[in-house]
Amino acid sequence: MQVKTAEEVVFAIDEGYDNDKREEKAREYIGASIIGHACDAAIAFNLRGFPNVEPDPRLKRIFQLGHILEDEVVKDLKKRADILVWEVDGLTNRQHTYEAWGGHIVCHMDGHVELDDKVVRVLEIKSMNDASFNKFKKNGVKSSHPQYFGQVQMMMGMSDMTQTLFIAINKNNCEYHAELVDYDEFEFAHIKERIERVVLGKARKISDDGTDWRCKGCFKRGVCWEDMDVPVRCGTCKHSSAHPSGAWFCDKHDRETINPCDDYELYKPLPKE
Repeated sequence: MQVKTAEEVVFAIDEGYDNDKREEKAREYIGASIIGHACDAAIAFNLRGFPNVEPDPRLKRIFQLGHILEDEVVKDLKKRADILVWEVDGLTNRQHTYEAWGGHIVCHMDGHVELDDKVVRVLEIKSMNDASFNKFKKNGVKSSHPQYFGQVQMMMGMSDMTQTLFIAINKNNCEYHAELVDYDEFEFAHIKERIERVVLGKARKISDDGTDWRCKGCFKRGVCWEDMDVPVRCGTCKHSSAHPSGAWFCDKHDRETINPCDDYELYKPLPKE
């Protein structure tokens, strides 16, 4: 488009984000970042690879800024605080990753970190707006951000680490706040119970109303409440279940799935009790 006014500059930027189709595809596993979600159905949709609602340009920029700030936090930890940080696995040169159930359950870490006590910990970095940051600073992550708390508990449970350095940067003024979060075996037991429900096809919706505020802000609302197109494949079929080999198993035909068959039926979570 031709850009001639200040308003058209902003419009052109947003249009560029809308036209950018390089966004990564929906995940097909239960990740640590989703496990603290309040709704089991959202976790099930994530496991099965259902598509997300496309974020608007502003939200895409927020995500992009978060990645940039994460890199800057790592630099500050290493260069300013002289703390040992391994943001990638030295064997793979990729993110530290832990898997279970054949890759149906995965956690990716921002890194491993070692303080002066020589204990290796999980490193989790978040960028927050002012209100969110102050809530974390006042109450601690378990109270202020239960989803983040669940995320680091899953990371520790799967990696056998006993503590996480959780550090946040305030996007409004660049203030830092950090907390050492201890492993909570009871929380991890609860996480495993949720995973089991989802894997066994017992996930339920958190609400019976798509206008519920929790549903309106969910990236799976398009497949949960609306008529969003869903890829026809075994993972999105009601007859399939996640197999510990990493494959999908067809419960209707009692075999490992290969391709969707004529008996394909769209998976739907159970309604709210």
